[in-house]
Amino acid sequence: MNIITLLENARHFENNVAYTHKDKQLTFNEVYENALSVATKIARVSNEKAPIVVISDKDVNIPSVYLGIAYSNCFYVPISTEMPKAKIDAILGITEAKVIITDTAHFDFAKTLNFEGDVFTIEECIACAIDMEVITKRKDNICDKNPLYTIFTSGSSGTPKGVVTCHSSVVDYITTFVKTFNLTQDEVFGNQAPLDYIAGIRDIYIPLLTGCKSIFIPKNLFSTPKILFDFLNENKVTTICWVSAALSLCCQLDVFSEVKPLHLRNVFFTGSVLHNKYLNMWKSQLPHVRFVNHYGPTEITASCTYYVVDNGHEYTSPAPIGKAFSNREVFILNDNSRAKTGEVGEICVRGDCLALGYYKDFERTKQSFVQNPLNTLHSEHIYKTGDLGYVSEDGNLIFVGRMDNQIKHMGHRVELGEIENLANIHEEVDEVCCLYNHQKSVITLFYSGSATAGEISKFLRESLPSFMIPRKFICLDALPKLFNGKIDRQNLIQRLEG
Repeated sequence: MNIITLLENARHFENNVAYTHKDKQLTFNEVYENALSVATKIARVSNEKAPIVVISDKDVNIPSVYLGIAYSNCFYVPISTEMPKAKIDAILGITEAKVIITDTAHFDFAKTLNFEGDVFTIEECIACAIDMEVITKRKDNICDKNPLYTIFTSGSSGTPKGVVTCHSSVVDYITTFVKTFNLTQDEVFGNQAPLDYIAGIRDIYIPLLTGCKSIFIPKNLFSTPKILFDFLNENKVTTICWVSAALSLCCQLDVFSEVKPLHLRNVFFTGSVLHNKYLNMWKSQLPHVRFVNHYGPTEITASCTYYVVDNGHEYTSPAPIGKAFSNREVFILNDNSRAKTGEVGEICVRGDCLALGYYKDFERTKQSFVQNPLNTLHSEHIYKTGDLGYVSEDGNLIFVGRMDNQIKHMGHRVELGEIENLANIHEEVDEVCCLYNHQKSVITLFYSGSATAGEISKFLRESLPSFMIPRKFICLDALPKLFNGKIDRQNLIQRLEG
């Protein structure tokens, strides 16, 4: 099944509201009609299976643009307006795209890019007269394994890598997600993730399957959580799929003392580790809510495992990442053998959720999407995540950290994530990031909060051996963030080197 099937099936929701942003809203009928207009425009100026770059802030019309591009048998390349110009130029060079669609506010900016193709505004595309004959020809050529989108991430080297994901992977994920959590037309999603970020696909595509409403929350509200929670209440938001950083910020700014989101039923969190003190705070304030931890990199289509939090349990360490969704296998490899229970190894994934690979980067694709070493009988690809984890006695997966955060220090193998997880437990620490200078053999802990370096060091010494205690502690008002809410490690590395 492809995403166009979901769109056409969603037409029976007719005049129900599908997406809302600020003072604008679109019904399912309007989304369908707008998608046809965009498809017509793209079909007239682009070949099939071509990359169409979309540069825009959050906009109620973005789902129509993405779906219209898909309808034209092309694929979209979403780019954040907050992305540095040099990185955007690099992505344009890699994709060799011939078409950019942008919002009116960034039309002039798009014209300054290193780009010689056509630049259209969203409004211009939506205003295009529909040509069903052209659209039908394109639609008939759509294969479920055709790319739906390519999302560019930085990669550990800092070089943009485009993760190519097909229609069937997204449809499989959305249908599995809805079935697993029994989501219905009554849900009201409150979107936090940028629409060009992998976590945003739930807020974009779940309405097509269920007929529910998705509200795109203005980004500026997250700087004032009280106003944010008022917004959730005014719009009767029942379900949020937020990155952990957004949930943590609400706790750090003590918003619960002023207001609580009264209509929430589901809180799905992902992106990075939500530390136990913030999870416990959310649970204590909203004991009736279902909290679910998700894990999964862009390469496996949003998330591949989930863990339903036990609201009666006080967590003293981060929640497990749980067990695999149906139609996926997630397992731990250690030296190409299946790791034993409790043994740390690399998290690997197989199933229809796997991306097609990296755009124009077959070497990197070969390194990460490999033959399953546990299967010697036939071809079977798995994705090696580069993340470390283990299976606990109860069968749940436990995330440990990144393989590239595992260092050799003073003759010992040290997992920097273990230091971060422990430091985060300290009541007066808000956020942390642990880095290692290989030339000087120095572990540095960046953190925010009111604790002193001495207090954190003493706290760590109660649980860690001396060789794991950071030599340097650097306190910042706030740790730098990427546009997706994750800590900007490259920024901190530059501070160390500077």
